Amino acid sequence: MYVRLRKKSLIWVGAIVLLALALIMAFIFLLKIHSPEKEQYKTEKNRLSEIFAVLDSTYWKNKDTNLILIDEAIRISKRINDSIAYAKALFNKARALTRFEINDSGLIIDNTALDIAEKFHNDTLIAKIKENIGAYYYYKDNFYLATMYYSDAENIAARLKNDYLIGKSSGGLGSVYTEMDDYKNALECFERSIDKFEKLADKRYTWDFCNVLMRTGVCYMYKNDLPKAKIYQEKALEKARLIDSKELICKIYSNLGCIYQYLGDNPGALNYFLKAYNYSVQINENSKMHVILLHNIGTYYQRNNQFKLAEEYLNQSLAISSKRNYKIMEAGSIYLLSEVKKNTGQWKDAYLYYSRSREMNDSVLNFEMQRKVSDYQWEIKSQKSKFEKQLLIRQYDSQKKRNLILIIAIFSTLIITLLIMRNLKRSVRFQKMENYYLQEKIETDEKINALEKFKYQTEIESKNKELSAISFQLVTKNEILLNISDIIDKHKDDNSTNKNVYIDLKRKIKEDLNIDQGWGQFKEMFEKVHHDFFINIKAICPSLTENELRFCAFLRINLLNKEIAQMLNSSNDAIKKTRYRIRKKLNLDSKTSLEEFIRNI
Repeated sequence: MYVRLRKKSLIWVGAIVLLALALIMAFIFLLKIHSPEKEQYKTEKNRLSEIFAVLDSTYWKNKDTNLILIDEAIRISKRINDSIAYAKALFNKARALTRFEINDSGLIIDNTALDIAEKFHNDTLIAKIKENIGAYYYYKDNFYLATMYYSDAENIAARLKNDYLIGKSSGGLGSVYTEMDDYKNALECFERSIDKFEKLADKRYTWDFCNVLMRTGVCYMYKNDLPKAKIYQEKALEKARLIDSKELICKIYSNLGCIYQYLGDNPGALNYFLKAYNYSVQINENSKMHVILLHNIGTYYQRNNQFKLAEEYLNQSLAISSKRNYKIMEAGSIYLLSEVKKNTGQWKDAYLYYSRSREMNDSVLNFEMQRKVSDYQWEIKSQKSKFEKQLLIRQYDSQKKRNLILIIAIFSTLIITLLIMRNLKRSVRFQKMENYYLQEKIETDEKINALEKFKYQTEIESKNKELSAISFQLVTKNEILLNISDIIDKHKDDNSTNKNVYIDLKRKIKEDLNIDQGWGQFKEMFEKVHHDFFINIKAICPSLTENELRFCAFLRINLLNKEIAQMLNSSNDAIKKTRYRIRKKLNLDSKTSLEEFIRNI
């Protein structure tokens, strides 16, 4: 009955707890901000998936097309209130801005997307955004922050076991280390990146793989390992041709031109520079890459004393640099034009270009300093705004958690109070029942123990009686045999007694008086009654002989000295001596009884 009541009580408690958990989960579900999965949004979600699939594989292609798709994704994600999709769309917009032009608005958009991704714990998107922020800081020459964001992205990607993100982040780190002239770490990063990209068979990642191979070649070129630089640029060229990336082909041709120039192969260098120039014309005649190629070709002609061609290309480079505000390239072109004028004997123009070059260098230096200061100020302001926003979010989350905990605590207190009130009366009754059953059990156990003890004592007494009976039989037998032996000894000299019969009787009596025959039967019975007696006494005194052990066994079953003497066929003096030897071996003092000591073993 008690078990049945206890089980019923547990079922009630379990049901109440489950109900409480269900209510709490419902409450949390109502509080939680989530994206609704409505049937009417199914088409929009499918469209978002299509857009993101296109952007993932063609983000490096046409900027205008990509931005149109991105704006569409932003509109759809806002309309269906899908926060993760909105964060992905923002990330793609920031990636496009970073990819095609270093625009500070890209960093702002990235940070907004990062906040959303971190709020929803989307680690893959977090890694992608941090990699893109790392690229932004790399192009801004802020190598410290670039390294930090690239490393964070790589660590998250490693935890996710995402080979593509590991390869991309490692490649970015390699580029940063290259710019910092740390070629050892740069090459380690590039090797790690190449290893990951080689495992990916997806054509979508070919552009990124090609870019890593090209940057690896640039690293070897800066390290002055020109043969390896050439090998990696040629590998990158193969990949670029597979996807027909004119921009990458243009950069690779330009890099190969520089490598051949360093190797002293001037015709080969010019060939690659001109190939790169043709591609840059197709891409964008106002791009920085086109200006760099004009500058490189002009430099080549100037070094090879082809001053007319050098002046033509350098003037083109100067015109675009001035128009696009490429200060460094403008200063470089002006300086080379001063060298061309000097070599052609136009000293006045050479001096004017040289003076202008000095002014431009100072201007570039000031401009760069101002730009970096402005960038750092803007970065500090941006980080401060970000941290303040994160602090507000954390405070809001903490307040929401505190309110939720308070509600749960109140609700739990009510449930616990109801349970206590419901079980308070029952607990007293159950306790009384438990005490009653416990008392009954104790009394039953005591009776069982008393019966077991009585049974054990009865068995011991029975076995001792059997041992005593055996001992008595042995004593009686020996007495009879001794009496017979005495009678025969009295009549052994009578003529009426046959000597042969006398000898046989004496031999037979002697055999029957052999104590060892009766001892075996006695010992077997004794060990059944007194388990481990011989083992225990030998443990106390290993020096006891077999006869002394036998003597101790007789004492254990309360035989008298006279009975023991008859059983052992010994005299009373021999028995006393045996007792003395045993006491001595056991180190017993005069106050200790040998019989009592033996019984306690």
